[in-house]
Amino acid sequence: MSEFAIEISNVSKHFGGIKALTDISLNVKKASIHALIGENGAGKSTLMKILSGIYIK
Repeated sequence: MSEFAIEISNVSKHFGGIKALTDISLNVKKASIHALIGENGAGKSTLMKILSGIYIK
């Protein structure tokens, strides 16, 4: 069993010609607390929608 609650590798998301995320990798350990912060348009909501299954890669 993995020590990570979330593992993603090399995830990209494009909307037409706009690159929302490019080659994102993320590992979040179980029983840990993290925050996702960044400027407007940085891709935070897009990443969360991918993780929740709203967007498929």
